[in-house]
Amino acid sequence: MSENSIVLIGAGSTVFTPGLMNDLADNRVFDGWTVHLVDLVEDAAETMARVGRRIAAEKGADLTFVPHTDRREALAGARFVTTTIAVGGADGWRHDLEVPERYGIVQTVGDSVGPGGVLRALRHVPELSAVAQDVAELAPGALFVNYTNPLTANVRAITSTAPVDAIGLCHGTMHTLSKIAADLGIPAREIGATFAGLNHLCWLLDLRYGAEDLYPLLRRAVSERAGGADAPSTNEEGVHLPVSADLLATFGLYPAPGDRHVSEFFGHYLRGADSSELPWGLQGGRDDTIRYIDEKSDLWDRLHAQADGTEPLAPVDDGEAERLVDICAAVVTGREHVELAVNVPNQGKIPNLPAEAVVEIPAVVGASGVTGLGVGALPSAIAAVLTARAQQQEITVQAALTGSRELALQALVLDPLVPGLAVATSILDDACVAHGSTMDRFRA
Repeated sequence: MSENSIVLIGAGSTVFTPGLMNDLADNRVFDGWTVHLVDLVEDAAETMARVGRRIAAEKGADLTFVPHTDRREALAGARFVTTTIAVGGADGWRHDLEVPERYGIVQTVGDSVGPGGVLRALRHVPELSAVAQDVAELAPGALFVNYTNPLTANVRAITSTAPVDAIGLCHGTMHTLSKIAADLGIPAREIGATFAGLNHLCWLLDLRYGAEDLYPLLRRAVSERAGGADAPSTNEEGVHLPVSADLLATFGLYPAPGDRHVSEFFGHYLRGADSSELPWGLQGGRDDTIRYIDEKSDLWDRLHAQADGTEPLAPVDDGEAERLVDICAAVVTGREHVELAVNVPNQGKIPNLPAEAVVEIPAVVGASGVTGLGVGALPSAIAAVLTARAQQQEITVQAALTGSRELALQALVLDPLVPGLAVATSILDDACVAHGSTMDRFRA
């Protein structure tokens, strides 16, 4: 197999995969390359390959799309490997939300932290660790880029169990910066920003327009526009978000990527006297997650029609796949650029966070790969929040890799949204029933 190949494992991703194929077809660096689309569901891989061929034909791109159900068949000699798997699919995500809800724990997203994030990690970590070992064996020179959530735990599992060059990517900080720029009336491309922290709780350390410090302007905009605990329901990002405003007031820095994610790292934002609707304007984030899960089947209907040629190709504006294509192009051509945020092992880049933790920081990308940039120590209170979370995620990863029920319960109890061992036990037992064989190792 040619080394000029990109392998996408989890090709049934209904938004990311079409975006990736579109962006590859728009970039002449990848003319003559092969894209291997891997999914356990044969129809998903075949459908995406047909959509890809149609995209390439319409854009005049020299790309070959090959479907697979066996990842080892696709991996040999690959230059880049990307994972977007979802163990249990949309139904699995739904279970991660519904099981904790039986015990009064309502989450906005449930894919990274909270009990939903722990349950998701317990299923995804073993699979991604196995993928990493296959990559180390069959494509040892590949850059391994993971998108699967919970991103921090998954990248930690990948890098701790196999000698692979791996990073995690998420579009959250990019979207937050774009919204801040729009609210401040400054083109995003003209703003310099530095973010650092953990995925889905990443802090804006510096914000500049040339030499001008924009933080005073940001603080003023937040003060004028943000609501409080009784804010109306919303899922639109921007300086009006009440949880982000409260965290800015508490810790002195602005968080990313939006309230529906950052709220889940704390115990109090998702609790309120009125159980019919979440406080702090968070109900919109919860509703958006449920709506996204419910729309999965409709997306597949459209993709089948696009593959058959009975419906026009849909425009793709997510932007996340474009980052992957830009990174791959920089590695291939050696034309360096700086990425706003990548997820890599810390190893001192944030000196007051655990060395083994996976952190989200800026990076330089070029012929030598992806090099995370040190950002210095974070404010002590922020470091305390992130350290506690990183240590909980370390226990979660170890539970997932070993199949230890005891560690799985500890990981749940350590989450601020879980009130104690009795609830943690009930959540784990119910999840084992809901998720079936993917959670069998954690049964009592």
